[in-house]
Amino acid sequence: MSTATALLLHGFTNSPASMWRFREWLAGLGYEVEAKAQLGHGGRGAAADYSLAALAADNLAMGDHDLVIGYSMGGATATLAAARRPEWAGRLVLVDPAWRFTTTEEAAAVKQEELAALDRDADEIRAAYSAWDERDGAAKIQAVADLWRPAVEGIIDANLDADLRDAARTLAVPTLVICGDPAAGSTVTHADGDAVASANPNVRLVRIAGAGHSPHRDDPEAVWQALAGWLAELLPGPADQSRK
Repeated sequence: MSTATALLLHGFTNSPASMWRFREWLAGLGYEVEAKAQLGHGGRGAAADYSLAALAADNLAMGDHDLVIGYSMGGATATLAAARRPEWAGRLVLVDPAWRFTTTEEAAAVKQEELAALDRDADEIRAAYSAWDERDGAAKIQAVADLWRPAVEGIIDANLDADLRDAARTLAVPTLVICGDPAAGSTVTHADGDAVASANPNVRLVRIAGAGHSPHRDDPEAVWQALAGWLAELLPGPADQSRK
């Protein structure tokens, strides 16, 4: 029997290393795990096109997998990729997916904020990530070092007012959406999450109480329980083993 494969897709201005929790969890369940860099990230350098269409096409080129997990921007690009080619992902997990991107009115302020965050030194990044595991801060420091800075503005400018809710409603594969609380920073509003889940029987929505945009960092155990329980229902065998 072949080993089940999983693909991990990180968020905006992050890196494959930021998905370390999911790598460890899935490896403990017997998956062969790949975490790959998005366009403009992880030392990949400049890209000709930073539109969601190009990002999704890049994800599809990473090959078919039994399970795909995408966080934030990675959740958005995975949504579009899976909607376009359902066989790309046997199962899909979207962690606080960015189904709505920056609006035209917000663009200048968002760019300024994102670029300012990249100018922090290592100590400032560690301080900003101090509420989480120290590995999160280390991953962010490396992500900033490896980021192609023009990609920050390029991704924002190429996707102004983008809305992936319709794509999410068409997902044809079993999909788990793990969100935080909008009051604490989740990008998935109650209205958007409920609308997608109610319109698509393939989608299960789980909210992690008290968590924000990074539920896997804010409450890793709750995210693990949601993920492991869902996988065990769908794929009895590797997913119902104890975490190592």
